[in-house]
Amino acid sequence: MLKYHQLLAIAATLSSFSSLAQQPAVVSLSPNSHVCNAEAEVARLAQSEQLREMARALVEFKPTKYCFILPDAASVTLLEQQPGYIKFDYKSQVLYTFSNYVVAASH
Repeated sequence: MLKYHQLLAIAATLSSFSSLAQQPAVVSLSPNSHVCNAEAEVARLAQSEQLREMARALVEFKPTKYCFILPDAASVTLLEQQPGYIKFDYKSQVLYTFSNYVVAASH
């Protein structure tokens, strides 16, 4: 029985080491980032600079159901990177923004 508990302790230790090694990256977003809460919307906008500019102008005037302006610079947890946009965690909320608003990666 003692051997069983030792194996469990070793497995738990190894598991905690592997989870520490795979910590998500933290990135910084510029002030006034155009942020969306729907991936389909940000993926659609990421395909066209003209659409992004029009959508940003709209949300600067009035936030929409899907998008808003994040007024302050923020450090966020990068969850996924897609062509033209990222998925990130900000205050326990999954959000999306365009790659041009990512200013730095923190270590």
